Amino acid sequence: MTSLSFLSSIGKTRWSSFIKPLILGCDDYWARATKTKYLGQAEEGNVPCIISTGCWPCNIVFSYIMKEGICLLLFLCCTQSVSLLAFAPQPANPFTDDTKRWRTFLAKDGSFRTSSSDATVSFDSVQGKRILVVGGSGRVGGSVVTQLLKRGALVTVGGTNRERYEVSRERWSKLFDDVDTKSIQFSALNRESQESVRSVLNEFSPDLVVHTAGPFQGKVDATNGVIAACVAGQVPYIDVCDDYCTARATKTKYLGQAEEGNVPCIISTGCWPGVSSLMAKQLMHKVLATDKALKPEDVSVNFSFFTAGSGGAGATLLVATFLILAEEALTVVGGRRKPVKAMVGYKDIDFGDIVGRKSVAPLNLLETASIHDILGVGNVRALFGTAPGFWNTLLGLMAQLPSSLLANEDIMRKLAVFSLPIVRVVDYFAGATNAMRCDVTAGKETASAIYAHENLEPCVGECVVAFCSAILSGRVRPGVWFPEEAIATEQDVADVLSLASVGAHTTDVGGIVVDKEDIWGSQKSSAPVTTTIES
Repeated sequence: MTSLSFLSSIGKTRWSSFIKPLILGCDDYWARATKTKYLGQAEEGNVPCIISTGCWPCNIVFSYIMKEGICLLLFLCCTQSVSLLAFAPQPANPFTDDTKRWRTFLAKDGSFRTSSSDATVSFDSVQGKRILVVGGSGRVGGSVVTQLLKRGALVTVGGTNRERYEVSRERWSKLFDDVDTKSIQFSALNRESQESVRSVLNEFSPDLVVHTAGPFQGKVDATNGVIAACVAGQVPYIDVCDDYCTARATKTKYLGQAEEGNVPCIISTGCWPGVSSLMAKQLMHKVLATDKALKPEDVSVNFSFFTAGSGGAGATLLVATFLILAEEALTVVGGRRKPVKAMVGYKDIDFGDIVGRKSVAPLNLLETASIHDILGVGNVRALFGTAPGFWNTLLGLMAQLPSSLLANEDIMRKLAVFSLPIVRVVDYFAGATNAMRCDVTAGKETASAIYAHENLEPCVGECVVAFCSAILSGRVRPGVWFPEEAIATEQDVADVLSLASVGAHTTDVGGIVVDKEDIWGSQKSSAPVTTTIES
């Protein structure tokens, strides 16, 4: 049974004979998935439901039923009957239990090492490794494939369509003349079938699997046969950019099994989310160090993201973008979740001397929830913008459409396919620049960092390969982790950020006195420019 499903076998039932008191904390951002999934059904069935109630929003006495070890939250109706939702138990978070432990987690070098060696996170760990890239024929997957080849990995692409793979391989050979695309192998698999993926793992015996084909947006109940096969087969696993509810469901389902099987897994990696979360974590450490009285809940993290045009995105990523517009943008204010309208209320943000100032507005991005839940940050928001300006206007207008329409994946997929030729024309003139800025404030101190790359496609691949290097260097402990959990120590964060920014044209820091190498590391094979960061 899924953790967000109605218990149809119980349905409406009299509750007075088997309820017991229980103190429950507030539900995390799973509540959003709950509302999205059941709103229409509850309205049609005339069933009133209130989720995440209480002071902020909970910590009051509720009633519950214990059935096969699952805690069922009851929503009391005026008819003295109940509607039931099942919530899988969440594992304890060792990083937000208390400030002292959190500071130790950030500052203690060498914690959570999985290797007894003193090797640092580096591209050397990728050399000669067998890596399976599921969905490698797509734009995101292809960027990972080409960057892995540049680092000397032995790559197999897993997918459903060999013809599409051959087309993609021809494209890579034209774009990257320094990459030996003839060395790539292809294996047919069904990513939803654990057995199908297992057979490929048995044949290829990979050192790591990188899953780039999704779930993605709004796929809490989707079957992910890739991570299921990897955890069962004890093969390290990485995936990219799912939404928070989907990623959280994956973590909840496989965390215990991965820990027991000694399998390190990192979910929702890439540039944003991924590198963006590590930027926030590293800056947060520096800001908190200025005053020992400060706590994570005193911190404000402001993310700003910019992509010119579509960034070269394919239809799948366009669909994911459209689906995000169906959601209100999560912000966190004073420890409380506060949804706001997406793509409304633009601000001009400086992304450095090369990219310049760009207009960005709230969007519901994973980092907002993960940084709050994992690091205990009290105030978080994420803003996004694109260029040319009419793209921002168009996104803002789309966000005003009925959420039921925007959340219809079939319609959004047809819209993405229809729009793709127009998008490609605009991309030709707009380029594919990608930029991230993170501002972390606590008390009177602010620390900032900027990352910018001329092309989103290789940028994503470089960032994912940086996380691959962390796993293959033995720096990620067994379990299923978000990026800011997986990369544990301050030095490892700097090393991963260094590798992720190898192709960036801008990496810099500003605000309080922060050593650039403390954030971006010192393993550059190329030297991004230094820029002046403006507020």
